[in-house]
Amino acid sequence: MQQSQTPESKNKTKAIDSAKSTKAKSNAESAESTNPKTRIKKVESTSRASQARAKSTTRAPKADSSAKEPKRITTSAKVFFGVAFAIALFLIIDLYYAFLNDMLIAALLCIATYWIKDALQKRTRSNLIASILSVIILLAIFIIPLYFVIHRGTLSLLSIDWKQAEAWFLQIKQLILGIASHVPFLQMEDIFQNISISSLATHATRISTNIGKGSVSFVIDICFIVLFLSVWFYYGGSWYAHIKSLLPARSEQVDLIALDVSGVLRIVFLSTILNVCLQGFAFGVAASFFGLDGVLLGVLYGLCSLIPIVGGALIWIPVGLLLYVQGDIFGAVFLVVYSVVFIGFVIDNVVKPFLIRIVNRKLLDKPLNINEFVIFFAIFAGLGAFGFWGIIIGPAITAFFIVMMRIYERDFAPLAQENDADINQAKANKAD
Repeated sequence: MQQSQTPESKNKTKAIDSAKSTKAKSNAESAESTNPKTRIKKVESTSRASQARAKSTTRAPKADSSAKEPKRITTSAKVFFGVAFAIALFLIIDLYYAFLNDMLIAALLCIATYWIKDALQKRTRSNLIASILSVIILLAIFIIPLYFVIHRGTLSLLSIDWKQAEAWFLQIKQLILGIASHVPFLQMEDIFQNISISSLATHATRISTNIGKGSVSFVIDICFIVLFLSVWFYYGGSWYAHIKSLLPARSEQVDLIALDVSGVLRIVFLSTILNVCLQGFAFGVAASFFGLDGVLLGVLYGLCSLIPIVGGALIWIPVGLLLYVQGDIFGAVFLVVYSVVFIGFVIDNVVKPFLIRIVNRKLLDKPLNINEFVIFFAIFAGLGAFGFWGIIIGPAITAFFIVMMRIYERDFAPLAQENDADINQAKANKAD
């Protein structure tokens, strides 16, 4: 009888059988790998598979690249387009040349006051309504004071006693001739010899006629400015985005230019209004103290302060003469000195830069890194170069120049320095 196998012997036999089978498989695989025929077949099959994959992957990109490949613009096409664009630009400027000044002023006013339109649009949620309300607000700022001056001034002229006015004129004439006698080179006697109240009335009629003709053209310009301002308010946002996409500059650079220029114009707009109100209030208080119509004279002085060069002198000179002929010599002298020193020098030249700083630091969402004295002198330079509208044109040009210098300093100067360093290093290497 055979003895029964134990569990341990069974496990040993299974392990021996598995080892034999794995050894046989490895021997068979090694035999196939050493066989040259089988090796060639494997290489051919793998090469065919790789070629099929390469064809499948290269066919689709060729079709895509041929479909997406942009057409190259030839040099002749570039020259033709450049000439055609220059001709079109010249013709469009010539066509709208008569309106360029009004369009520029409207654009600058829109940039300076676009924050009003943004605030109104957030509340009304309508671009059209916000644009209309913005134009109405700006018109009210300028038209209401003008209407008040015309209405109140007409009533004052109708209440003048012309006989008393003629007597005052003779006193003023004697005063001027007495002053001129101490300054012989002025020769005021020949000038005032034939001047009388009737001749002044005749000259005043001629002057008023010329002013009327000029005012007609001024009103026409104002109407066109209002029209263009409405268009800028309504389409300004979309036009800005479109122009920004066409410019060959980074978006952040264009935004930086727009932010600084609009911020400077906003500072000029608000500081000018504050300065006008402050000067008009100061003169109105002094005029009321001497028994004159302080409200009318204050509004007149504030409006005249916007006129270049002469400014408030158009008001304080006749008012001082009026106080003199009325016998109030102290009042006349005080009002003249007060207007020249306190209003003309202190408020207009000393206080105004601080008003610019207050507007920049307190009223702007993001204060600008521009010195207030630069803006102050830009206003004077603009007035000298462009007249009344130089108040906004001068600071706009100055702000544009400053922001372009900053962009160059930030983005282009480091690259230029790196290029110079590379050139110097290459020269040093060649020398070595």
